[in-house]
Amino acid sequence: MIKLLDKILLSDNVKDEFYKNYNDSEFKAWLLSILPEIEACKNQKQDNAWHIYNCLDHILHSVEAINKLDKDYDSVTRRQLAYTMCLHDIGKPKCYIRRYSKLYGREVDSFFNHNLESEKIARRVLPLLNFDEKEQQVISLLIKNHDIFMFITLSKDNNKYHKLLTMGLIEDYIKEFSVAGDGRKIMEYLLMVGRADSSAQNPKMTKDSFKLLDVMEEMLQKYCKEQVENE
Repeated sequence: MIKLLDKILLSDNVKDEFYKNYNDSEFKAWLLSILPEIEACKNQKQDNAWHIYNCLDHILHSVEAINKLDKDYDSVTRRQLAYTMCLHDIGKPKCYIRRYSKLYGREVDSFFNHNLESEKIARRVLPLLNFDEKEQQVISLLIKNHDIFMFITLSKDNNKYHKLLTMGLIEDYIKEFSVAGDGRKIMEYLLMVGRADSSAQNPKMTKDSFKLLDVMEEMLQKYCKEQVENE
């Protein structure tokens, strides 16, 4: 069953392949036995400006998106990234609240700290999917940090939760990520995760997200080039 799930998550049509196989009682029973949160995500609406899909459909579209971004990577890395996207929002149903938003002037669906809940679920399920400890570390780290782009800005503002994008910030993240391996490479993966996540959101809302990711990619490339020259 793991090989079948791998095949689905690494396909070109992830959503269609998933639902086709999810209708098979044996596959569905196996998947829900290790990841019951799938069904909760399937039923979890996302009524806010950033989303146009329910939680599970967003997840599946994001997996499909990262498969397009990492085609030149080795099979081990591609599998890690596919499962990162598969699990990045898996904790949203447990974090769901309905709240009033001053920004939009109405009640919206929110999922505060879902990254931490998703990381917790990933830690539980990844050993069951034949990921070794090093792979688990990388995937968990990517899931935990997949929303950092919401709090990074290209220009300084008065929001105390925002961080201004600087080369120093890039260096700080690379150092932080080095606990799981090559921090520069993991930062590269995280930028792909950000792109895949944004690609599965409301296209009317993601222009600034992609601009930020473009600038961060340029800065990472510059940082890596300078590091190689100094080695």
